[in-house]
Amino acid sequence: MRGNFWKTLAKVSLSLAALLLMCETASAGLTEKDVRNAWADVCKIAGITPLPLSIKEDESPNAWVTSGKSVTVTTALMKILTREEEIFGVLSHEAGHAVLKHYESRVNNAAGVGIAALLLGKALGDNTIGNAAAGVAAGLATAGFSREQEVEADDFAVDLAFKGGKDPTGLYTSLERLALFGGKTQPSGFNSHPPDERRLLHVKERILAVNPKIVIPEVEKSEAPRSGNADR
Repeated sequence: MRGNFWKTLAKVSLSLAALLLMCETASAGLTEKDVRNAWADVCKIAGITPLPLSIKEDESPNAWVTSGKSVTVTTALMKILTREEEIFGVLSHEAGHAVLKHYESRVNNAAGVGIAALLLGKALGDNTIGNAAAGVAAGLATAGFSREQEVEADDFAVDLAFKGGKDPTGLYTSLERLALFGGKTQPSGFNSHPPDERRLLHVKERILAVNPKIVIPEVEKSEAPRSGNADR
């Protein structure tokens, strides 16, 4: 009897240890390998030449595409995401900005505004006004993407997931996690426009329009990472 007791206790201890290890792993977030594998999948499905991808040690959860030529993901974002589908959704969003040439569009628009501003200054005989307006135009080129462009990139990400046979809910839950645990936002990037109910609803509707039977998970506040950077 005593021998059976110790054997049973040993089995229970091993089961508890395995469970704790699983929980610890789940709360640890994503690895660099997860991110790079997801990026490779995104580029393959989108049919684009992989842009350089870098991991940045940063306390703000974010991801962004620079001049449509490279992609960056912060370590803080990797900590708050728990599923590979989520980083796939985030990176698909960034790929959308590049494929849809959002950066080039902003530069072209800013250039047009700048030229118009200079012509206005000359017409009024006041170079100060023209130069000031041209400076504002230059700022537009380096500012974050517009809300319309963010929505277009969200749509691109959802559609790409369906195209590649991936779980399209990853983008939705990544936005939810950013809203719940993201903390302060940066001037540009994936978190430049904090996810609000309208954006989340749009993504959900985009998913369900393709497949009404998909169950979209909801992120609970209890899922916050232990060592996360949230300040909410």
